[in-house]
Amino acid sequence: PGDATHVGMLRCYYKLKQYMMSHKLDMPSRTYNIHVTHRRRILYTTSGHPARWNDKTLQLFDEYAKQMYHGNMFGGDFIFTLLEGDEDSASEKLYRGPWEIVDNGYLS
Repeated sequence: PGDATHVGMLRCYYKLKQYMMSHKLDMPSRTYNIHVTHRRRILYTTSGHPARWNDKTLQLFDEYAKQMYHGNMFGGDFIFTLLEGDEDSASEKLYRGPWEIVDNGYLS
């Protein structure tokens, strides 16, 4: 999964305090776009950005997500099969390209 995470800053210039504040933390913070596995292994993270930036803005600076979107991350075709339908009438469907579980803030 990929999502934005906030890391609090213990020291921040007064002039930057408003820019680094967010609704998630009560202190100035930096926000990072992070991609992890289900076993909590970090695959990629962006550099830190102001906490006021939302997921859609962070996505513009995320090279990992850009490579996934353009399909050139794994070198060749990434093909897999999933079952679709009800329990009684499930059918196999072929998909191409890598997929990632994200929340509603990402560009499609």
